[in-house]
Amino acid sequence: MKIIDGRLLALKVKQELKVKISKSRNTPGLAIVLVGNDHASQTYVRLKAEAAKEIGLYFEKHIFPENARQAEILQTIKQLNQNPKIHGMIVQLPLPKHFNTDEIIYAIDPKKDADGFHPNNLKKLRVDPTALAPVLCQGVWELIESINQDFSNKKALIMANSANFAEPMGIALTRRGLEVNIAYPPFINYQSQAKDADVIIIAIGQAKFLKSGSFKKNSILIDVGFNRQGNKIVGDIDAESAKDLPGWITPVPGGVGPMTVAMLMQRTFELAQNHG
Repeated sequence: MKIIDGRLLALKVKQELKVKISKSRNTPGLAIVLVGNDHASQTYVRLKAEAAKEIGLYFEKHIFPENARQAEILQTIKQLNQNPKIHGMIVQLPLPKHFNTDEIIYAIDPKKDADGFHPNNLKKLRVDPTALAPVLCQGVWELIESINQDFSNKKALIMANSANFAEPMGIALTRRGLEVNIAYPPFINYQSQAKDADVIIIAIGQAKFLKSGSFKKNSILIDVGFNRQGNKIVGDIDAESAKDLPGWITPVPGGVGPMTVAMLMQRTFELAQNHG
């Protein structure tokens, strides 16, 4: 399979953004709220901080311990909503279990929702064809589009644990002409849909779940999975079993992750432009 190089695509996006930001009168500002000790979350925040510094974004990081109170997080979000230097904000998920995630996400000003998962923005996405999809979905689409094919009337399968990702991803693909199916756990009867799909996007958190016999030749495989196996990070696709097949695949790491970070930087720039 041919590798879809997310790092290379992300680098191009960031280089273009760096030039735009250097010419902009209004420096875009991004804030991230991180709660607890989740290793993957800490990695994601570090990568976002590095990307922001690299392209000239103003960046703030607000870190809270696992036993922080909900009220503390809400107060910080309120302050960031009112801070004119901050144009985009995200709360890094997942939050520790004792937090009310919905309440915390809802507290973000929708106009500063850099991730794109605020309920008001998702509601807008359902009815407004011009509304922007979440940056994760946008990053996935950029990876798919980089292959340079006509995707109208092609079939896509989204395998996901929740509708929070699958629904906006499905809307984004449908609006680009694909016929979309979505599979949710327990993933028992997905095989016929997978073997019929031209594009498969998988985000289920199960290491090497999707194997070569589950999809057809010349498929485009987008692996959103992030799983630890010993000292290695692996995706939801068994890439080793698929390596000799014709088609395209995003690596883990180095695929969806870097592209999503680049799209987050781009969205923050766009929010700053709209603000200014």
